[in-house]
Amino acid sequence: MFRRRTVTIAAAMVLAAGGVGAALAAAKAGDAQAGGGAQDGGGGHRAYTIGLFGDVPYGAAGRAEYPRLIADMNASPIAFSIFDGDLKAGGDGTCNDALYTQSKAWFDSFRRPVVWVPGDNDWTDCWGRYGPGTGGFDPLERLAHERHVFDSTGQSLGRRTLTLQRESSEPAYAKYSENVRWTYGSVMYIGLNVQGSNDNLPHAGVDGETRPASEIARMAAEHQEREQANVHWLHESYALAAARHLEGVLVDWQADPNFNNEQHLQPEQYDGYKEIVPALRQEVIAFPGQSALVHGDSHYFKVDKPLNYDNGQVVAKFTRVETFGAANTQWVAATVNPSDPNLFEFSPRIVPANVNDR
Repeated sequence: MFRRRTVTIAAAMVLAAGGVGAALAAAKAGDAQAGGGAQDGGGGHRAYTIGLFGDVPYGAAGRAEYPRLIADMNASPIAFSIFDGDLKAGGDGTCNDALYTQSKAWFDSFRRPVVWVPGDNDWTDCWGRYGPGTGGFDPLERLAHERHVFDSTGQSLGRRTLTLQRESSEPAYAKYSENVRWTYGSVMYIGLNVQGSNDNLPHAGVDGETRPASEIARMAAEHQEREQANVHWLHESYALAAARHLEGVLVDWQADPNFNNEQHLQPEQYDGYKEIVPALRQEVIAFPGQSALVHGDSHYFKVDKPLNYDNGQVVAKFTRVETFGAANTQWVAATVNPSDPNLFEFSPRIVPANVNDR
C-alpha cells in the first residue's frame, strides 16, 4: 500500500505492575526454549551488518529485478535480513496460493536467515481494494494461510536459519505466529504485524473501501484484537530487553505510521495506529538504549528522527528507517556497532543493474 496514516497520542497500554514479574518470567522461559537468548543469537559485542528490504517484487519489472537484489544481498557480508512486508503490488493480480509459494522459494534462496513480516498487499487488500482482478479472497483466510506457509516452525526462512520466539507460544496470543523476537549480539529484534491500509481498520468510502458495513465491522474487530496483541508483544519485548541490559531494540513492521501527520491525512486514514504508536514512543523513551523502527509501505527511502519529548525536543535515541520498494528494487544495510554511541548506522545499498532499467 502507499497512502495513509498515524500519530494521535492516546493513552498507551502498559503491563499491570503486579503482572510484570510473571510476564517476564514466562517470556524468559519461552526464549530459552526457543534458543532466543543473547548467548544463542550470535553477534557477541562486535560490529555486524544486516539487510533490510520490502515492498518487492512489484510487477513484471520487479520480478525481473528481484533475483539481482537477492544475488547482491547474498554476496554481501550480512548476518541476516528482515523483509518488512508486501510480496506484490496491490494491483498485481490476486492473492492466490502461488504468490506465497513463490515468495517462500525466493526467501529460501537467501544464503543467510530471512525474517518476514506481513504486508497489507499480502492479506488486508486481497478482497479487491485495487479493482477487478485483484480480489476474490477473504483477508483473514489469507493471513491464516500466510502464517501456515511462513511461520509453521520456530525458525526463520533462508538456507541458514535463526531461531525465533513467536508470540503464538503464549496461549492468550496463540494465533499471532507472525509476531516474533530474537536477540543477536546486544540488540533485540521485534517483528510485528502492523499494516498499511490503516492497519485493517476500514471506514466506508475511505481509501477505496466499498465493502458492506458487516464486513467493515468484521475487519475492525480483527484490527482491535491484533493491535492488543501487538501492544502486548512490544511491551513484553522491551521489558525483556531492559532486564537483559541490551544496548538496542530494532522494531520491524510494514506500515508507514505517518509520524506527526507528515502525509497530511484525514484522521480516518490513520486512526488505526492510535495505540501502537504511543506504545512505541513510551517504550523508546523508557528504554535506556537506542531504538529503531524499520518499515516499508510508502516506498521512499528515508532515515530520520520523528519522535519528540513533550517539550518538543527530539528523542535522539530513536531512528526511523523506511526501506525502498515498488519501482526501486534496492535494499538498506544496517550496521550495529556497540562502540558507536548511536549503535545503529543505516545506508542505502544500490543494485547497479536495477537502476534506470525499465
